[in-house]
Amino acid sequence: MKSGKLDPVYVLHSEHPVLIERAVTALRDVIVPPAARGFNYDVVEGKPSGNKIVGLASTLPMMAKYRMIFVRDLGLMPADDAEPFLAYLARPNPSTVVVAVTTKLDKRLKLFAQLSKKGFLHVLEAPRQLQPWVRAEAKVKGVELDSAAITRLVETVGDDLSRLVLAIEQLGLYAGGRVVTADDVDDLIADTRERSVFELTDAIGAGDRARSLAAVASLCDQRESAVGVVVMLARFIRNLAMLHALRGKGVPRNEWGQRIGVPPFVVDKLAGQARGYTPDVLALATTRIAAADRALKGDVTLMSHLGDRWTGPQIKALGRDLADRVILEDLVGGIVGMADHPLR
Repeated sequence: MKSGKLDPVYVLHSEHPVLIERAVTALRDVIVPPAARGFNYDVVEGKPSGNKIVGLASTLPMMAKYRMIFVRDLGLMPADDAEPFLAYLARPNPSTVVVAVTTKLDKRLKLFAQLSKKGFLHVLEAPRQLQPWVRAEAKVKGVELDSAAITRLVETVGDDLSRLVLAIEQLGLYAGGRVVTADDVDDLIADTRERSVFELTDAIGAGDRARSLAAVASLCDQRESAVGVVVMLARFIRNLAMLHALRGKGVPRNEWGQRIGVPPFVVDKLAGQARGYTPDVLALATTRIAAADRALKGDVTLMSHLGDRWTGPQIKALGRDLADRVILEDLVGGIVGMADHPLR
């Protein structure tokens, strides 16, 4: 709404169902209060057609100021059925508000291009700073989370707002009126593997050797796939390298998350972690990760840096579990060691 005035059309798109649900509810409450919905509220289910939407939208409201037409998924409308609705956009009925959700959004299509041009298309995104959003959401629900719990919850769930809302409700029931702590989040929301993975990347990002090796030990104790850990490390190092590259090319910071493929709040963390790892160090780390991957699959020839402590035959003689632990410890310790003494 602009200055309290309703637009004739609202088309909503979001990756977060909770934002769509709240936006539709808020619009419906303003357009057609409960007492007026019997005659002035229509829902278009399934595959919509322009003719059907326009037909409903052209009807005058009964004993009310507005009618509302809710289209569950405008993206299902075939392109050749859109022309009547496109024509309607030029001269919409001032007493009807069309509210539509679209699960698919392609602004190259004529319909969405026109909706965008007229200001009727609204893309609802997660807030860049999730901690204040979580704090406000918890307050509305009467749940008190301490700062560490908020941070832990965001780390665990990420920017999935619907899951965050559910987690806050669960934590409120779990805590039973007391303040929710980070331990509560770990007990109820985060599984052990997630905690160890976060601890490992956070420790590597901070250049903390002791914490890094403790996280490796935890993952090994859980019998987590060593190859899976290496894959996760490769992704983490790749993200740091991409951040350096984007910064070097002058790409605006608000585009980094989309380019790297991570939520905005993760970009902030990566930016801090990247300070301890130059591009040259990250290139060496990538080489060591590739060597570790080969070693875990039986070829230790590329891990020549193990030679002062272990030979290839000795590694193989350790047995699978112990050998995996030795290789991961060497890999992680080596990466953190390079961060402590970055190449210049």
